Amino acid sequence: MLARIQNTATSLVTRTTALVTKTVEKTVYTGKVTSELAKQIYKSEKLQPPSLNEFKAVYKNLYASSLRYIQTPQQAVNCFKATSKNDFLKYGAFGVQLLGFYSVGEVIGRRKLVGYKHYPQTAAAPAAAH
Repeated sequence: MLARIQNTATSLVTRTTALVTKTVEKTVYTGKVTSELAKQIYKSEKLQPPSLNEFKAVYKNLYASSLRYIQTPQQAVNCFKATSKNDFLKYGAFGVQLLGFYSVGEVIGRRKLVGYKHYPQTAAAPAAAH
């Protein structure tokens, strides 16, 4: 009976090891293929990160438009009223997607679906001597 259980356990471990090895190999292969494909697309499309001047221009324009809306609130209200229902739906969908990405990142960071790990209370540090 004991030999039969050992044979079954050994067989199960062998199959599991083979399955995990095969899965890891496929994952590594897919990662390498995706990496090489991304490199080829990056080169063929002549993609490049934005320059420092482009960053400055974008944020300068963003600051100027924000300042303009703060100084003239009626202009902000008019812009809000001019937005169509479809635009609100589109921006709402973007917001839901961003919230989803943020939530997934939080779950990954916590390594738990709900709540944070509860660490044991440590003794309070002694007060500094005067």
